[in-house]
Amino acid sequence: MTNLTHGHRRMVGFLLFVPCILSLPSCTKIDPCGTFAFTGTPNDGASSNGISMNVSFSFDPSLCGSTCSPTKIAYIQMVRTYNIPDGTYSYISEEHQARAIADGWYVDRLTGRKWGYYGRNDDGSFASNLIPGNNATPAVLFDGPSRPDAMREIWWQAVSGSVSIDGGANSCNNNFLGYYFWSWLVDAGGAVTAGYIIDAVAWESLQLTMDNAVAAWNTQAPGLSHNVFPSFDKLMY
Repeated sequence: MTNLTHGHRRMVGFLLFVPCILSLPSCTKIDPCGTFAFTGTPNDGASSNGISMNVSFSFDPSLCGSTCSPTKIAYIQMVRTYNIPDGTYSYISEEHQARAIADGWYVDRLTGRKWGYYGRNDDGSFASNLIPGNNATPAVLFDGPSRPDAMREIWWQAVSGSVSIDGGANSCNNNFLGYYFWSWLVDAGGAVTAGYIIDAVAWESLQLTMDNAVAAWNTQAPGLSHNVFPSFDKLMY
């Protein structure tokens, strides 16, 4: 996790409302069934601000006492944008706002897409921003979130949940395998810097938040002719 320096205190004093981001002892990380790796680079532009990033997940079933061999590991990602001065959340479309849960999180999919899995095309294939994984190959998610430069003092947050989605015997089908938190901040001057990118293995409460975001997708999906998620288990528990 990126350390927060003295120069950042004005911007991130509000982080106390999510104490786990400060790695306090009361927060327990969710031990993944594998290893996450994250890279993020600021995109600090004249018209918009954000980052380019990727997160990869290398599955190791032995970390969870399993021998399963999934042939396709993908991601479900939830996001939210927190407006620091007024303590509210913002949304990029009415569809996203309609499936947001009480604390602002929603499943991250482009408007109109039928599948809730990140990067999945309507025909079931995956776009170039998601490389499915398996026991031997990492699952990699690529993203480039941004917001208009006029949106200052915001904290954009995401949780990327790796999940096995293939069928077959001994496959961990429809099991979450791990969760990773990542985020970026825009200061009052519109700047995004490397020091404002925060990432870490997710903590306990976020698995329950993901459950609620998935349920909200399932509530909305039939009315939009989208696909409903199946019931998920968690291999790490």
